[in-house]
Amino acid sequence: MNTEQELRSYFQEKYSSLTSGLNGEQTADLSQLRHKALDSFNSLGFPQNKSEEYKYTPITKTLLKSLRTDDHQVMEPQTVPPFNEYLLPNLKGHLVVFWNGRLVYCTDDLPQGLSIEPIDPQGNSLAESGIGTIANYQKDAFTALNTALFNHGAFIKVAKRSVIEEPVVLYHLWDDRANYMQTRHLVTAEANSHSQVVEIYKCTSGTKNTFHNSVTEVTVGKNAHFSYHKVQTECGENIHVGNTHISQASDSTVKCTTITTEGRMVRNNLNLTVDGSNCESHMYGLYLLHGTNHVDNHTRVDHRLPHCYSNELYKGIINDRAAGVFNGKIFVRQDAQKTNAFQSNKNLLLSDHASMNTKPQLEIWADDVKCSHGATTGQLDEEQLFYLRARGLDKQQARSLLLYAFAQETLEQVTSPVLKDYLDQVIQARLIEDHG
Repeated sequence: MNTEQELRSYFQEKYSSLTSGLNGEQTADLSQLRHKALDSFNSLGFPQNKSEEYKYTPITKTLLKSLRTDDHQVMEPQTVPPFNEYLLPNLKGHLVVFWNGRLVYCTDDLPQGLSIEPIDPQGNSLAESGIGTIANYQKDAFTALNTALFNHGAFIKVAKRSVIEEPVVLYHLWDDRANYMQTRHLVTAEANSHSQVVEIYKCTSGTKNTFHNSVTEVTVGKNAHFSYHKVQTECGENIHVGNTHISQASDSTVKCTTITTEGRMVRNNLNLTVDGSNCESHMYGLYLLHGTNHVDNHTRVDHRLPHCYSNELYKGIINDRAAGVFNGKIFVRQDAQKTNAFQSNKNLLLSDHASMNTKPQLEIWADDVKCSHGATTGQLDEEQLFYLRARGLDKQQARSLLLYAFAQETLEQVTSPVLKDYLDQVIQARLIEDHG
């Protein structure tokens, strides 16, 4: 493919193939939603060079060069590949496994108060009634594309006053047969509940480019506590666009952590709508990039009502010819008085060829608030290196220790001890590989 129009036409053909393959079996509401989303996608198109939201992330150019014209091999629904070897050992939880974009396993032994249903292309699940209520397919081309083409996903519901001790773990696994994947998730955490969701992305074999476009919509009820961890550590040549949209009701608490150490081009969009008073919102991110990795984190926090608190900290370590992008936006509406909102982005560049583009933003219409934002990009502190070397460490050991300490602040936010230990090992191994 040579032009954006050809790329758009490619996915329009996939839409026609999907809808014809359903033989009219999808519900009328879902059929109408898909059609509207396709119209939005055709109107928006893939982002061009002048698109402000993708100014430093040439996603369209990368897709034109990388997307294969051969489609991935369609697996029979009853075929379940041997995926156990790719799961994190000792990470207990309620498992949902996707292979090449298709749901292949879902835990059936669930505690009281937790339900997990598959989202299917026909719209037979109750989940479809909530799809598209938070993620706006009229404003983002990739959300529109996913809404038109999604074929598998999970609907996770936590009932009122339920405390779910173990996390729901969504594994996204793929191999060389995958060309593009469109997954859709819907999470409802009802009032006074406690729950957490972990999404893990992992390439199991091969080096071919794969495009994964995912959308996750989360509704957090009144006085609910919800944690969300997104882990992208073994993504190979994956091109990933992820849109996560979270809506908070009054007195709720949300904590989000995004860890990325691999991926050819990754774009993570995290959008929080604080649609209640007395809410807490915490967002943490860590990206360790090397080679020619490109990772772009876009966040958006929309404070609409008073007496809320949000805190955001994203950190990056960038080596070789890798590139990082951070764009964080905080909106404080006129009714959101007494809002405290803080945002920080800190980066270390370890190579003359590494690059970082950062743009923290505040838009405030209220007059009784405490808000701040800031960004730093630099190199390791030579005085700290000298201090450690003076105490017996060699140069590489001193560098690795300082880099590990820099990353540790984000890891401390991971609530699962097993997941935290895994990420700790991944980060230490990366630091030894790149600097040892």
